[in-house]
Amino acid sequence: MQLSPAELADNALSPETLDLAVCHFKTSGYVLFTGVLPPDLIAAMHAEFTQVLNAHIANAEENRGANRYQMHLPFAEPFIDPRVIENPIVLPIVEAIVGDDCVCTYFASDTPLPGSEHQAVHADTHPIFPEMGMAVPTYNIGFNIPLVDFRADNGPMEIWPGTHLTAPGTDIAAAAPLLHSEVVLMPAGSLLIRDLRMWHRGTPNRSDEIRPNMAMIYAQRWLKTHYPPVGIPQATYDGLSPRTQQLFRDEDIGGTLAHASS
Repeated sequence: MQLSPAELADNALSPETLDLAVCHFKTSGYVLFTGVLPPDLIAAMHAEFTQVLNAHIANAEENRGANRYQMHLPFAEPFIDPRVIENPIVLPIVEAIVGDDCVCTYFASDTPLPGSEHQAVHADTHPIFPEMGMAVPTYNIGFNIPLVDFRADNGPMEIWPGTHLTAPGTDIAAAAPLLHSEVVLMPAGSLLIRDLRMWHRGTPNRSDEIRPNMAMIYAQRWLKTHYPPVGIPQATYDGLSPRTQQLFRDEDIGGTLAHASS
């Protein structure tokens, strides 16, 4: 979706755009706003991300397939800029879908390096109430920010729209080749909001540069996940807005930063 000049200037969705975005999300499993965050913020995030990733790679093994790293990010500037963690375009959509008591449970990244391969098609969350044999309302939402342009050659995400509504127990590997998929090409600073049940996979990075991507998860507060809590120093937490404090209230307040760069 493309924001209007007035929405970009006001940094807010019109009621009509909000309704359309929520409808598109519920129907397709995702909504994308292209090129929203300013270049200076993305440049700062990219520079810091590169330092953090290099330090991480020096001490960790690839963990999402060949030449692909999932990495938790430090809860620090520039990643905690309010335009990122309290984005006024994203939060109204999230709140309309999972409620305003939601929490943020994940603060991380997924980065394919040159030479990465196709991932298996998968969902990023487990089904709840699978005994019902049907999809239930959305209970957690992924939010991705590309820190570089996602092109056909640098490992963009491939998605299967509508598969968030697939009945639990469906054989993803068997069904995915029979269904329509889309490669998500988007400029740096775009906002991708997706139901974590929607099938997707990383594609090969055939370029000569990394393809960094910041990821957050907003969820119903009662949902328990296997992700480690986000470490947030007390002084950092105290300096957050009341809304952001509410979003991260169940994380490791007073904890140490993950993978802090030197």
